[in-house]
Amino acid sequence: MKQKRRLNLIIGRKQIAVAGLAVLLGAAVYVNYLYSTPKKVETAEPRPAETETAKYGEIRFVDAKNGDTGVTVASSSSDEYFAQARLDKQKSRDESIEVLQSFYYGGDSTGDELAVIAEDVRAVSGYVETESKIENLLKAQGFSDALCYLTGSTANVIVKTEGLDIAQAAQIKSTLLGEIAIPAENITIVEIK
Repeated sequence: MKQKRRLNLIIGRKQIAVAGLAVLLGAAVYVNYLYSTPKKVETAEPRPAETETAKYGEIRFVDAKNGDTGVTVASSSSDEYFAQARLDKQKSRDESIEVLQSFYYGGDSTGDELAVIAEDVRAVSGYVETESKIENLLKAQGFSDALCYLTGSTANVIVKTEGLDIAQAAQIKSTLLGEIAIPAENITIVEIK
């Protein structure tokens, strides 16, 4: 008589832990996406067609009209913005490190996977250190407050000033390029008044 083979599905603790971590990571990515999605602002004026051509390394203010170079926010409100942005940034970085540590200490990773996780942790800590250094350099150069967000190939800088001119934008760009190697067109500067 032939015996029928049965397919046994064995779910152990490791598989449940990995599935749980995957769900947590997915939830963290989704929440990060929700909070980082830019909000569309409706304007009463139609945008004129852009006929200018951009040159490599050229600094242009986005949607600047007749000398308007930045976002106008009340002083106390801008201070609150920078405080909240710093808290959100720190929380996001802490969650990233926590997820990476849970994978690293999960117990069922191979040597190659552990090396990749360790490299990711070094990259995140390198970004944190470089962002902090750039923020401090910008404050030392006379900007009231500054925030820097770095990813692999982009840099976003938010500065608090009373009027950002082209020379200051070039100074910010120079400070960034002195600390990190990214293409100049991947630098975004946002002014908060």
